[in-house]
Amino acid sequence: MEQEIFTQKTKEEVLFNLKKSPDAYRRFLGLDERWQELFMAFCTGKKTLPVLYDTVFKKLMDPEVHRDRLEDCVSSLLGRKVKIRKVLPVEDILMDGETIMVMDILVELDDGSLVLVEIQKVPYYFPAERASCYSADLLLRQYNSLKSKKGKDFSYRDLQKVYTIILYEKSTAEFKTCNEIFVHHASTVCDSGLELNFLQEFYLIALDVFAKSEYAKVKKPNDRINAWLSFFCTENTEDAIRLCEIYPWLSEAYKEMAGFAANPEELIGMFSEMLHELDRNTTRYMVDDMREKIEKQGKTIVEQQGTIAELQGSVTELQRLVDEQRAEIKRLMKK
Repeated sequence: MEQEIFTQKTKEEVLFNLKKSPDAYRRFLGLDERWQELFMAFCTGKKTLPVLYDTVFKKLMDPEVHRDRLEDCVSSLLGRKVKIRKVLPVEDILMDGETIMVMDILVELDDGSLVLVEIQKVPYYFPAERASCYSADLLLRQYNSLKSKKGKDFSYRDLQKVYTIILYEKSTAEFKTCNEIFVHHASTVCDSGLELNFLQEFYLIALDVFAKSEYAKVKKPNDRINAWLSFFCTENTEDAIRLCEIYPWLSEAYKEMAGFAANPEELIGMFSEMLHELDRNTTRYMVDDMREKIEKQGKTIVEQQGTIAELQGSVTELQRLVDEQRAEIKRLMKK
């Protein structure tokens, strides 16, 4: 099966084919050494493409082209069968300061509910706050759309659930505190037992926790969640082949992935986009990290200033007591 999916080539063969396209070869030489090695590892049939880059993820999970594939993945994660009615545009949805955030994949299901599938490669700070903002934007978008269509006939009963699914390649420290739990389902419920239909649900999936878990090691043919999460985590073609032996239906996605090697111009473009995405994400993370450190330092300084003020107050009080005692001693000495 390995030979059927991933074609084995030598580096010399890859370079020979690449040089047939001068522009593609020039762009290949423009990649840094690490990315050139990744490119070669894929083209020689040793490595798979990194699925969790937007460029690759959107090609393999494009709901316009692979609707059944995305439906199966979402159904597995939500734990119920879903049917995609239509694909919604994702640009210009959420404003994050001065930067327009672009969601990865957004679809509307046949019952009117919205599902966002989002990939996060770097461990951004405030994961819950970010997810809440995405979800709030989805709900507001649905509200505005229905209100515009129905006008006076609009009812809040018309609103459907919004599901925010976020796949973390590298999760933040909070996710490491739950042992081997890697899927976190969050929804709003009343602690009194009152049953109300709150509309926002979250599925936060820590793929790095999954990859190290015992659950990831046990592959069962009917376990589609394990299959999809393994698909997102797999990097080597040998592991991909083993996955396809257990989950034959994954071979279609891997064959499509392997087919990218046949078009050097498109492939080198994908690598350039992945490198640009990495630079952008790294920059955002570094900015967030710096802000977090500055805020912590600011809080530490404020706390230290408070401690200093308290100590100064204590010193002043002690000085006052000393002065009173001296005055008392002087008074007694005069007697």
